[in-house]
Amino acid sequence: MQAERIGVGASLHFDPVAAYPNASCILLLVYPYAPFPAGERLSAYYLASQRGYLAAKGFMGALAASGISCEMAFVPARALALANGIGVQGKNGLLRVGGYGSRFALYTVATNACAPQVDAPFTPPCPANCDACLRACPMGAILPDGLDATHCMRYFMDGAEYPFHVYEAQRTHMGCELCQAACPQNAHLAFGAPNEAERCAFALPRLIAGDAKEARTLVGRNMTGNGKLTAEAICFSAREGLFEEEIRAAMETTSFPAVKRAARWALQRYFHQKITEL
Repeated sequence: MQAERIGVGASLHFDPVAAYPNASCILLLVYPYAPFPAGERLSAYYLASQRGYLAAKGFMGALAASGISCEMAFVPARALALANGIGVQGKNGLLRVGGYGSRFALYTVATNACAPQVDAPFTPPCPANCDACLRACPMGAILPDGLDATHCMRYFMDGAEYPFHVYEAQRTHMGCELCQAACPQNAHLAFGAPNEAERCAFALPRLIAGDAKEARTLVGRNMTGNGKLTAEAICFSAREGLFEEEIRAAMETTSFPAVKRAARWALQRYFHQKITEL
């Protein structure tokens, strides 16, 4: 209901019992991951989210092979978790669960495998005097009384074309993790790092040239179409004064409006080129 009110278009079932009448419960699968250090353009979350999705599908396959009915459930996982006493909602609007902090991906499975059961780890609330996430948010989306989702950077990223003020502020592919990086409740988590294949797939010149196939496989193809990663790479590069000729070539050869738009903006804004309409 909140998603509908602010216009994010979440296609989720608000009544799990009506949506999945043959299920006895909704299983909440939590896939934790190690975040990458600040300054890393590649998001650990989206890499983990794709791995977690494949793990969830494997889990469902094992249930089905045992004769247990199950299906992926499209329900508001965070809201259901909170309603069942699992985790707490931080001031940045994100769910935190036990020792995982907010660094995990969630999946929900409707099944008749078992009866409803809640076994939730203790999760401390945000300290009343903590404003770390408020100060870290580059969009001013986190207020003392909670998150204004319509100002969060991620709110503008469902399509391939972002407002230019988002391209100015964005530091991580496909989203922003600054509030999570600043959160003291995540400070105990050890850092990971992208492996060589992941770094190679997300190399800026490669993405600018339109070669995003491997990158999209790593983070999920359904969220990265229409030149999304290429447009982001163009803006990351332009802000650092890199790959001017490659950006111009992308603008002239791409079939994606988002890439053409990002390249035109980048060349005008950061390389001071006068660009005429193609």
